[in-house]
This record gives sequence, C-alpha cells and structure tokens, in this order.
Amino acid sequence: MSHQLSRRSLLHGGAVLAGASLLGGCGGAGSGADVSYWAAFPSKPTEKYFREHYVDAFNKTSDSAQVSMSVKQLTNLAQLTDTAVSAGRAPDIVYSPGPSAVAGYAKSFKIRELGDYASDFKWKDALLPWAYQLSQVDNKIFSVPTSYGSMVLYYNPATFEKYGWEPPTTKQEFEDLCADAKSEGLIPVGAGNSGYKAQTEWYLTAFLNMAVGPNRLYEVLTSSRDFDDEAIVDAVSLMKSQMDKGWWGGGTKDYFTTTDPDVLTGLAKGDVAMYISGTWSFGSIATFFGKDAGNDADWDWAPLPSLSSDVDPGVFPLAIGTSLALSADEKKGDGAVAFLDFLINDPGRALGYLAATGENPPPIKVESGDFPDDTDKRSERLYNAIPKSTNLGYTSWTFLPPRSNSFFYEEFDKVITGDLPPKEYCSGLAGQFTQETGEGVVPNAFTPEAD
Repeated sequence: MSHQLSRRSLLHGGAVLAGASLLGGCGGAGSGADVSYWAAFPSKPTEKYFREHYVDAFNKTSDSAQVSMSVKQLTNLAQLTDTAVSAGRAPDIVYSPGPSAVAGYAKSFKIRELGDYASDFKWKDALLPWAYQLSQVDNKIFSVPTSYGSMVLYYNPATFEKYGWEPPTTKQEFEDLCADAKSEGLIPVGAGNSGYKAQTEWYLTAFLNMAVGPNRLYEVLTSSRDFDDEAIVDAVSLMKSQMDKGWWGGGTKDYFTTTDPDVLTGLAKGDVAMYISGTWSFGSIATFFGKDAGNDADWDWAPLPSLSSDVDPGVFPLAIGTSLALSADEKKGDGAVAFLDFLINDPGRALGYLAATGENPPPIKVESGDFPDDTDKRSERLYNAIPKSTNLGYTSWTFLPPRSNSFFYEEFDKVITGDLPPKEYCSGLAGQFTQETGEGVVPNAFTPEAD
C-alpha cells in the first residue's frame, strides 16, 4: 500500500479523523509517556472503542508500562512515521502499513529484533503461519501484524436477483455477466482512481490473483519466475482488453474521473454490477447501504472468480493492513512488547473489536465459536473462510518492496491509456523487482499451501 493515503479513508471522501489528543510535531520516546504510540482511525466511535478496550484496558492491568496513544490522520500516519524514523524521533511503537516498510526499517537498524519476545509470548502459536512468516526479516521477527484482510467481489443482491445473476466463479461466467451488465446499461465492474492514484493496484492485484494464480505468483515473488513471464504478460493484456471494452469503470475516460464513493453509490443504486476491492470496506460500507445511507439497499460479498483454467476459483489475496514494531531507541522493551501482545494474543478481544467496529482483526488463529453473537455474519463468514482456505494469494502492497509497488500501479495507468504496451510494462516491473531483491527488502512470501 502506498504511504500517501490509507485505503479506508477513501470511503469518507478523504475526510478522516484527526485526533483530539495530538502530540506536537514528531516527538517520540522521552516526551513524558512510558510508551508512546501513534494510531489512526476511520471514525470517532472506532477510536473510542479502541482506546477503551485496548489502551485503557492495558494500562489498568500493566505494572511494567503505561501506553500513551497519539491519534494522527489516516492520510499521513505512514508518512509521519517515515519522517520520524529517519530523524531518530520515532515513537516507541513504530507503525507500518505492512511488511514492506518493516523490512526497510530493519535493514537500516531503525527497529528492534523481537525474537526472544516472540518466543516468550508464543506468537508463532497465536498467529496464522503465513502471518508469522511475513513478520520476519532475514529469519528474525521484527514486527507483529495487527490487522489483515483480503480482496473480494462485492455485489448488491437485489441487482443480481433483478437480472438473474449469480456471483461468477469461472472466466466464462465472469465475462458473460460483464457482457450482460453492459448490455443492460450497467457498469460491469466498478473501478476508478480519481483522487487516489494507488487505487489501481487494488484491481490489478485482484486480476493477477484471478488470472495468474497463487502458484505462479509465488514463483515470481521468490524469483523462480520473472514479472515479464508470459503468464503475467497475458494477464495484463487480458485486463487491458477488458478495460477497453468498458467493463472496468465504464472505460478509460471514466476510470480516471471516478472515485471510490462514486462506485459504492452506484453499487447501492444498482448502476454498478460488481465491485472488486478489499475487505477494509466492511467497517465503512454502511455509509452507502441501508438506513445510514437513507436507502433500503444491501450488500454482500463473494470470493473472487477464476479467470484461467489454471487457477482455482475463490482465491483470497492476503493483505496485512498494519504491522507494529519497536523503535531501536525505545527504552521500555518489556512493557512495550506486552502491549503488542495485548493487541494480538486474545481472540475474544480481537473479535470483539471486529464485531463492534467492523475493522479487520489481527491474523490470529480463531475458532467459529469465538465470534461474538453480534458479529456481522458477512464478516464472520470471511474470517472463518480465510484461515481454512488452501487458495491464498498475494496483494501487491503486502508482498512487493516499496519501489516495485509504486511502479506496479503508476506504470499500469500508462497501460490503461495505451501509452505503454503490457510486455514493456512487465519488463520494467521485472527489472525494478530484481533490483530490490538484491537489496534484500522483499517481504517473505508464504508458500501457496500455507493455511
């Protein structure tokens, strides 16, 4: 994920929470609190719940440290953190939007290795195997993941019922639905990156998982194949052809003038057939559907379809939304790490947060009976399905190193406009990825068989 803007903030048109208790400037450890921590939230109620059930609850029971949380804006938390880390003024607990940034911090000795703590707190037992692997840099633990999700297909059940559609599972079903939706005057797949250039990576990430599949993507991410492999080039060419038909976002011109709220409004009204996006929307989608939006529309999700005979339907591309580490200058190690453990090592607390706010939980092992009764059944279905799936894929903002990820979406916009042929795009991406592989900043890709 790009550091410039949080994915979740887009659902509010960029108007996101600015905390009432902001610390001035970039002051970090030593500013008066035992353990300093910067966070950001999509709404005041979410911030209130987190503060009460995590920060205040931890402080009431902790003898080793007291956590002071400073709330920043979703739009610039990562950028503020980068600046503070570079200046040596980071908070004690260092935020990252995923493993890619963690690798960079670890390589530059800006954060602490947590191996002994991981063993003491039994994080390997608590975390899903792929998430534990992603938390490692050079086989050493440097962070803990505190939220995760995936990419899914959103749809309006009433619209599907009206036209007699079912969520597609195969390439033929997907293409037939797109053609039918276009003939009925609908936008087949809502898409656009107006106001948020990196939104392009959502769609391309999902498409590569659907059309190339986890096995080949794993080989690319581990350098057994290159990004200019024929399968990648063919997938990029296929997506380009579908966009040329107006299936994604209504065509090139509309794509670059459409926002995320536009798409979700269209989905609620029945003007958009499908929307392929991340599960970070679960917590905020009520803004557009149901009584909060002043309509009687509803939404649901389905796993992604397959766009190749070589790919099984229902792939879940995995994404870490937040990783937390300890600053190399942090002095309250035991207490600070105890708070990290407090964030991830209690299924009841984590799923209570999901039920109350819709926010993505940490990638921890849970049982079906762990979900509170008031959990949205769509969220419960998702977080029951992912840990049991053997069809797990890869999101660009979690598994690509920083410069490769920027290239991934910035240069693909040129493919959309026809200014860059798919083969040249893939060759450029391959070169950038090879360079960063040599620098040792590529996150650890789990094997596709991980569960």
